[in-house]
Amino acid sequence: MSVVPTKANPPYVVTSPSCFGRPRFWSTVWTLANAGKKWAENTQLTRLRHLDRLYLYCDNRFGVEALDIALGDANAWLVHVMVNDFYVELTSNKEYTFADVQCWDAVRMFILHFARHWAVASEEWRAVVSALTGTGRMREPKRGRLKFIRALPDVTLTELLAVAEPGASRNPFESFAIQVRNWLVVLLLLLCGLRRGEALLLTVDSLKHDLDRQSGEVKYWLDVTTTDDEDRRSSKPGIKTSDSHRQVPISGDLASLIEMYAAEHRRDDGESRFLLTSDDGVELSAESVNKLLAQLSAAILPAALQRFTERTGGKKRISAHDLRHTCATVRYGLLIAADPDRELAFQRMRAFFGWAIESDMPAVYARAAIEDDLMKSWSDVFDKRVGVLRGVAA
Repeated sequence: MSVVPTKANPPYVVTSPSCFGRPRFWSTVWTLANAGKKWAENTQLTRLRHLDRLYLYCDNRFGVEALDIALGDANAWLVHVMVNDFYVELTSNKEYTFADVQCWDAVRMFILHFARHWAVASEEWRAVVSALTGTGRMREPKRGRLKFIRALPDVTLTELLAVAEPGASRNPFESFAIQVRNWLVVLLLLLCGLRRGEALLLTVDSLKHDLDRQSGEVKYWLDVTTTDDEDRRSSKPGIKTSDSHRQVPISGDLASLIEMYAAEHRRDDGESRFLLTSDDGVELSAESVNKLLAQLSAAILPAALQRFTERTGGKKRISAHDLRHTCATVRYGLLIAADPDRELAFQRMRAFFGWAIESDMPAVYARAAIEDDLMKSWSDVFDKRVGVLRGVAA
């Protein structure tokens, strides 16, 4: 494997297969230069793997270590030729994939980092910057069908809640403690709109509360952020961007469920402070979340699952991101119903879901919310889940 962990700084490097695993020089410099951006571990790994693809292409096309040598010599013309040829290679196949799109984004980011620095005193590097800026991003590949927003249809969501409820006859999990944990996972994704990794980063101290002096009510929220606690998972969850660090307000009902789970049903091996744990008390993994959602998907009525499959263009299993999509679609509708100011709704959604201030994701969900069969009583669906939630948390 050409991207390897270092147990140092930077935590991962791209290595040369022909030089006994020696780190690629300029990709390592680039990683260190971007250390302050706090990329999630998976984001960093993905980008380095894309750079490894560029390096290997240049090794084969221009000679061993050709890219690092050209960058080391500040040879703008040769670097431009290499990157341009790589772009042609990526786009020559009309069936290029989304991974190819991501690869080009990483390569542009990498080369532009150095080109902009050297362009201050070099006309040749200014030409490279101009060329890469003009090339822009690759368009995402089309697959001959519409791109679906994966919000759950009303019938599918109602079925999922009925199956996932602790104590339900169709719940596929035998242990009541595991049923409560899985129920909490579903609600964190559905009601809080958390990404899977964000839910897995929650600790037993993430739930906060304070007294609202104006209303006299206790307000609850979750601190969604990183932690210094040791994480023993092989695939470690992370916060996606700097904007993803946030406080997510939650209801008293959900807060009660979290407290009940932590006090009565959470398995603890004495070493983990992460909120969601497996049956043996270690940190719950992303793979386990995928598996439990797959089992819940298999337990819902075939007609409800078929409706979901039709909505999502062929998917047969509900994913963590499907629940986040559902939360975003519903929340937009509720915000607009309370106040028709569209921009204000967008701002609130960006803060709630951890999107950048310039993100156009709220507009995506605005379009989804006005689709005909997404207009079916979303608020009623949420009213139903509140009743179920109160029954469990009582």
